[in-house]
Amino acid sequence: MRTPTQSDNVLTVSTIDHAASSHDFWVHGGFVDLEAGELIELDSGCDMLTDATARTRRRGYKVMSRRCQSGTMVKMGNMWRVRVRVDVPGGRRPLRSFSICPVSGPGSLSTAQREAKRWEIVSRYNSQDYLRKIAAQQGTGTTFRAQSMLWMSNCRGRKRKPIKDATLTNWQSYLDNHILPVIGNQPIAEVNSTSMRNLVEVLVGKRLSPQSIKHICLPVKKVKASVVDANGDELYPIKWNKMYIDAPVIDPRKQNTPSLVGEEVTKIVAALEDGMQMAHILFAATGLRAGELFGLDVRHFDGYSVKVEQSVWQGKVQAPKTQNSYRTVDLHPDVAAMLSAFIGDRKDGFIFRTSTGKPLGQSNILRRSLHPVLEILRIKPCGFHALRRFRNTYLRNYTSCPNGLRNFWLGWSGKDMSDHYDKIREDTDYRRNVAKSVGIGFDLPKSTSVPKGRNVPKSKKERELVRT
Repeated sequence: MRTPTQSDNVLTVSTIDHAASSHDFWVHGGFVDLEAGELIELDSGCDMLTDATARTRRRGYKVMSRRCQSGTMVKMGNMWRVRVRVDVPGGRRPLRSFSICPVSGPGSLSTAQREAKRWEIVSRYNSQDYLRKIAAQQGTGTTFRAQSMLWMSNCRGRKRKPIKDATLTNWQSYLDNHILPVIGNQPIAEVNSTSMRNLVEVLVGKRLSPQSIKHICLPVKKVKASVVDANGDELYPIKWNKMYIDAPVIDPRKQNTPSLVGEEVTKIVAALEDGMQMAHILFAATGLRAGELFGLDVRHFDGYSVKVEQSVWQGKVQAPKTQNSYRTVDLHPDVAAMLSAFIGDRKDGFIFRTSTGKPLGQSNILRRSLHPVLEILRIKPCGFHALRRFRNTYLRNYTSCPNGLRNFWLGWSGKDMSDHYDKIREDTDYRRNVAKSVGIGFDLPKSTSVPKGRNVPKSKKERELVRT
């Protein structure tokens, strides 16, 4: 077997044009296989072809055959074009045509310039980087579903900026319930703005909010960007067309962000008992996130403030939400005294815990304590974050608390260099004085007691009895 040379006079432009759909051409002494670019010779004295699948035939990507192809310059109408074999996923090498320049008139090039342009195009598809990308596509999951599984696995084990369990759970829920049923079987290489547009149409049909649609679309972009080659470069870089995708725009005025006022907080803490009363007082007086409050340990309270060093989600201790969440929240003296009495002589363990010493579950507290009390008081249902919004609204609008200190207490990041240079966290005496002067914005119950069991009625019948 040998490569045909110019002396063989085997192929011409007219020959290729005449039989472009064929895989081979008969010539003197054999035929040319266009897929391999080789001349297959016949045995001497035989009118039959040798076996094209001989034992020595190579399989897979033949790098040298790709590097040696030079393309064919052809004239089609008023355009010079080059024909070249292009590797695509699936092992095929279709013959494709690329325009070079007009034959005459504006934009036409000289012979040397046309040759340079031809080699530029051919070398692009002969390059090792291009072949490696195609090979990588062959080896990775071909569907969006397969790639999403690999992406989730990498997210769970990555070292740089580890992702919280709550976020991973939400992403998996988005994939299972919304994304995979729509584009799960689509090849990852073909996931594009049209795929995203189709997904958005389905989500809008489910009457999901614009904010929810935004969150659900995020994993699609991340899965698409997670397909990389051996060097970590994206195989499918894409610019998502927002106008074409046509996702609904988020209107902050229409978002569901419930909050409470001082009078409502006063009624809520008065209706609760024991540990749940103390927990909700601390929610409203500090603005802590639910996971941060239920993650508080006895050692985090020094008699004046609570230190946020950990968080709890579904019974597991984890790091706080962000780096700015690591902070010290100063308490009003009356709240600090109540918390000290609530802790008593305990030296370790969670401040708010079950009878077995485990952290409290957020959903259990909502279902058994806050929501039943809101129902009794005829206050619009809300979650713990409504108390955090109450604290921010009170400090920002009804007190003289500096913005830097308010952001520090709430665990928010700075927006400019002034916030970056703010060292209020280091002035403990000033923080405590401000915490005392600004107050808490609601009335504390006259007394609190040692935890002694259930906090509010659990059943609907018991709640009806309390209401009457």
